[in-house]
Amino acid sequence: YPSLKGLGPWFDDYMRRIKFLDDWIDQGPPAVFWVSGFFFPQGFMTAVLQNHARKHSMPIDTVAFSHKMKEELASELKSKPADGCYIDGLFLEGARWSKQETSLVDPRPKELFSPMCVIQLKPEQYLEAPTEGIYRCPVYKVLTRTGTLSTTGHSTNFVFWLNIPSNKPTIYRSSLVSETNAQVQFCDNSEWIKGGVACFCALKY
Repeated sequence: YPSLKGLGPWFDDYMRRIKFLDDWIDQGPPAVFWVSGFFFPQGFMTAVLQNHARKHSMPIDTVAFSHKMKEELASELKSKPADGCYIDGLFLEGARWSKQETSLVDPRPKELFSPMCVIQLKPEQYLEAPTEGIYRCPVYKVLTRTGTLSTTGHSTNFVFWLNIPSNKPTIYRSSLVSETNAQVQFCDNSEWIKGGVACFCALKY
């Protein structure tokens, strides 16, 4: 799997991934999924959408995720949500999440990366795109921010777009190919775009 870690940290990460899957097999699905532990996170997210569509007898192509930032720590969440899932394990570069302001804020001095809060991926039918107050944050597997298209049509590094609440002024921009094939306008935040703010599943250490 893609990794920029040295041998020691890589081995620790590898063993943690094995334990994550062993616990899942032995104890059943966890309340919070460590999304960084998946070789192919997009496949897991598609499976969550498919399960929801089957459960509610919905066409899969009408269902998409909304994103809700949770106040609780992963260790405090003991049960799964009624719909969707909780994920944990992302890191922010260029900003940090503030529980007090429920918004992205500037990073602390000398802070390169900060842990992201637990996020609920909640499937919704005919979900309308937000019109204000969010930053469309790209999520990558590793820090390089580059990748190639695989035979599945997915990037080898880019994972998904995460809508994070932001109290900065809203702008509108044209959609990118990684977002939709349609030519639409998305609300976003120019300050975080210029700052190159992104989320990552894994760091170098």
